Amino acid sequence: MSSPAPVDIEKQRQAIDELNTRAYEERYNNTKLALQLAMDALSRAMDARYPEGQAWALRNVGIAYAILGEFAQAEPFFQEALALFERLENMRGLGLTYSNLGTLYQQLGKLDRAIEFLSKSLRYLQLIPDLTFFYAQTLANLAVLFEELEQDDLSREYQEKALKLYENIQAPRGILFSLLNLTGHYQKNGKLDQAEALVKRALEIASDIGEEDLVIRVLLAQAELLNRMNRPQEAVEQLQKAELLATEIRNPNLLLAIQISLADTYLNLGLLDKAKQSLDRIEELRPKTQGNGLSDYTLAEIRAKYAERIGDYAEAYRQYQSYVQKRLALQRAATKNALSTVERIIREDLLGIAQEAPPELQVARRIQEVILHSQEELRQTFADSALWLLPKSLVSGDFLWVGRGKDNAQILIVGDASGAGVSAAMLSTLAHTLLYEIVTMRGVTDPGRILSQMHKSLLDLLYPPAKKSSPELEAMQAEGFQMGVCVVFPSLGEVHYAGANIPLWVFNPLVGWESFTPDRRLLGQKMEGEERSPRVYTSVIVPVEKQWVLVFMTDGWERQVRASDGKRYGRSAVRDFIMQNPPKNLQEWVLAVRQEFDNWRQGAAPTDDVLVVAVRL
Repeated sequence: MSSPAPVDIEKQRQAIDELNTRAYEERYNNTKLALQLAMDALSRAMDARYPEGQAWALRNVGIAYAILGEFAQAEPFFQEALALFERLENMRGLGLTYSNLGTLYQQLGKLDRAIEFLSKSLRYLQLIPDLTFFYAQTLANLAVLFEELEQDDLSREYQEKALKLYENIQAPRGILFSLLNLTGHYQKNGKLDQAEALVKRALEIASDIGEEDLVIRVLLAQAELLNRMNRPQEAVEQLQKAELLATEIRNPNLLLAIQISLADTYLNLGLLDKAKQSLDRIEELRPKTQGNGLSDYTLAEIRAKYAERIGDYAEAYRQYQSYVQKRLALQRAATKNALSTVERIIREDLLGIAQEAPPELQVARRIQEVILHSQEELRQTFADSALWLLPKSLVSGDFLWVGRGKDNAQILIVGDASGAGVSAAMLSTLAHTLLYEIVTMRGVTDPGRILSQMHKSLLDLLYPPAKKSSPELEAMQAEGFQMGVCVVFPSLGEVHYAGANIPLWVFNPLVGWESFTPDRRLLGQKMEGEERSPRVYTSVIVPVEKQWVLVFMTDGWERQVRASDGKRYGRSAVRDFIMQNPPKNLQEWVLAVRQEFDNWRQGAAPTDDVLVVAVRL
């Protein structure tokens, strides 16, 4: 059987992409149709062996099930989509699916997992400008999570940031949800007039959008506010309107929320029979809602109040005890360490939006500028040279080290610390200091020995036997440092090179480019069964002549994602660009690299720190 022609394959993929687009567009208007379209796209993508179309179809199926309230069925589809996006290195898909899963776990009351997935999604969503809506949505979801954990200041801060982003991009749905959540903050603080104004604005937006589920959510918020304002009869009227709409669209999760609110409101009015009817209705609905964990403790409190009103004090005590246990379990689900992790992640990522940094981070940048080598130090050792350093945030984990050794050796070293941001910057500054000791103080000029001694020094500093390990050090242990070292001996006409995952590129004007493969073992990375003695890295001797060019680069260029589809630039694309672009003028060549990088990313934020250095002998 012959394979399909390329044009047929392309038509199949276009048809699958169109189905996925329609499924996503119909997710709220006609969720069941969206599910059918996504299932059709999934089947076709599997038949056509089109993994990208399959990944988006899996996500769309998960979204449809989640909107229908069938959370248990949604989860495996999201997980499978996530695995495919990871294999495809699709940053866009990863960011969106992590956010979907985080929201799903939040709805199920699994707050520890919600924290994990929502915080991961921020790392990807902030890279791509046209995903600002989803970035804001994730911030808003985290704000709701903080509210459940009674972290009111954090909740309000993130919700306000989300609202600002929504307003900037004119996203009415996002504005509506942020308004509703901010209403709750005003209620808690007794600012009921401001809360009422926000609810009215939200109702206008929901009416303009014209989707029943949004109107229902606003009516629920309005009823809660009316109860707080001692107007329970008006609250009942709004809840009854919401109940009619929720029954029409057959949304069990919204019906459950309405009945919980009705039961509480009837108790406030002293209407025990009606409260009992709502409690009975809740029992009917709960099996259809996959068990909403966030409502469990609220429901226990309402049951306790009802039992107390009818004189069943034993049942009231049991329900109050259940309420306390569920509430404590909910709070334990997100530990202080988890909260601080989210706090750090969000503050780092928001830095790119706010374009401002706290004073301590500005000080860290100035310290790096003083300690780390720059273009000025580079030119003192290599007169004809060019450097480009682009930090992902204010400080960088990529660094340059240059200097001279014995026998007039010219030394060029590039390093890349694990991760990005403040932690990587601290490690790069540490490595820079160790290189000064190894090269300048000890006089080591063999590249392999420099790497071996650097590896041992890092192990001694980062993993002293007397100290306990930590999650941060374990992450470093798993990833380590990348480093490339070359030492130029002009009198010998030789370059000695050794690398830990950073190759050396050499340009010969007569024959073109050649690359030298590095050792794949990273510095500071502990290998199972390996002794703490220095690891042996082997130096390569490269005969060179004047006018030849040496190039080092970290992996930030190849890891950069594109805004339109979240795809990485890739190692092969880096190689292709280098092969097609000889470095006649180093400044112009590095500028061409920067232009290629900027054209690719299409305005997306840097995925990682980037460093490219070129020197002419």
